[in-house]
Amino acid sequence: MSKPLSEIIYDGSLVDNTVHRMEHGVFRVGLSEEGVPLRWGKSWNNPKHAWPVVLKAANLPLDEGKVVFRYPTAEYEHNTGDPLIRLAGVDPSHFVLTTGNLIGAVKDGDYTLRVSSRFGDEFLKYIIADADGFLELPDQGGMAEGGFEWLLIYIWLIKLKKGFRLGLPKTYQTRVEDLRMPRGRIDPVDYWRRHDLAIYRCAYREHSYDNPATRLIARTLKHLDSHSLIRQSHTLNNTFQIATHGARSSLRELLETPPIRNPFYADYNPVIDLSKRILRNDLADAGADSDASAFLFDVSMLFEFFIRKLLMRAGAVFHDKNDSQWSIPRGLSSGAAARKIIPDLVFELDGAVCVFDVKYKSFHFREGVAREDLFQLHTYLGQVSNRYDVAGCGLIYPVRESRWVAAGLDSSHGVLSQQLRQSGRTLPFHVAFLKVPEKNDLAQEDWPTVFRRQFQRSAEQFVRALLVRIRAKPHSGARKASAYAGQFA
Repeated sequence: MSKPLSEIIYDGSLVDNTVHRMEHGVFRVGLSEEGVPLRWGKSWNNPKHAWPVVLKAANLPLDEGKVVFRYPTAEYEHNTGDPLIRLAGVDPSHFVLTTGNLIGAVKDGDYTLRVSSRFGDEFLKYIIADADGFLELPDQGGMAEGGFEWLLIYIWLIKLKKGFRLGLPKTYQTRVEDLRMPRGRIDPVDYWRRHDLAIYRCAYREHSYDNPATRLIARTLKHLDSHSLIRQSHTLNNTFQIATHGARSSLRELLETPPIRNPFYADYNPVIDLSKRILRNDLADAGADSDASAFLFDVSMLFEFFIRKLLMRAGAVFHDKNDSQWSIPRGLSSGAAARKIIPDLVFELDGAVCVFDVKYKSFHFREGVAREDLFQLHTYLGQVSNRYDVAGCGLIYPVRESRWVAAGLDSSHGVLSQQLRQSGRTLPFHVAFLKVPEKNDLAQEDWPTVFRRQFQRSAEQFVRALLVRIRAKPHSGARKASAYAGQFA
């Protein structure tokens, strides 16, 4: 069945870390020989009319405002300097479009280009919820059609629930009231004038839940009241509406809401930032003198954080990624800032230090680990080995269930182990895979529940298999394979 270019770039055909080819008017994804013929219609269906948004996406300037979750914390960071897409070709009927670790949507006039996760929306929902400790939230279901507005709202709701565990954010406010009992500071002049009435004009400070942060969140909840993701959050909505006494502030005042300074309520600051995005209709200008707008999300960052959380729950103790010990000189004059060499995962397990790199990209089962990724891992090993006796290393990849089966990963429990030499030492080297379930012919209404159950089991098996390999004593030949298998019996 043929499709117009506007539909091909919008309907989820474009996925991350994949090469997409339009060859002589036939669109193909990855290495697939099956393709979708390009429809040459009139008016808005003409490929030439949708082509400008493809060009805009390929030349989209990336800055901090474009990528969600670029916060200066030790947990979240923006991992990629890559563009949303790379484009080769100047003809809408013949081009190559390559995606990386960013997903999102770019709008230009009446046309939108979407890049989705190659593992699907349920995968995104799971790792977002799990990373912030709200695995039950996916039960709220519901995704808006088109764009990625649902993703922004979902992230916002996760962050709001995380902050709400601390209670409503409250601030000190000064009140002036006429009271029968003195409180705070009494106005002496007013007391002298009205002392026979036994009324005291008092100025005092007290905690109040009615503040700029709660008003911003209350307005956002009201703004999203009809959205399917919010429908089961009536209690949360009512709590913020009551706290602010239904007070209304102008949109300008709400968008000027400052961050919360009290460190106890710091988890609300991402909520404040995302609330402003939602009230601004979520999208940011794609560039000067441009009608285009974009919402981008770095999935590799989130996947790394998800893996980190899985290993932390299993007992791994992580070293701080921002520690100055991971810095090296860069050949400039004395006093110049050092270059940071930041491994994704440096952790201790049973007293042993391990170095792993998390790769959200696709693994090539014929070629193995990419050359540049091996160089990167060796650099990390050299730097960490300056201070610690490294006991093992490796890389971690997500993989579709179908590719897992085709690669025969069941026999190794998803961990391929070898050895490498580093600074005269022989180290265990592991390539570990996290299996992601696929929908196949399952009914859409059953898929969210089935996915969560299967993926949770997959994550547990991944952690167990990796830790077994890390803790295993070196073996050789058949003894090595049988020893690993025995630990899963």
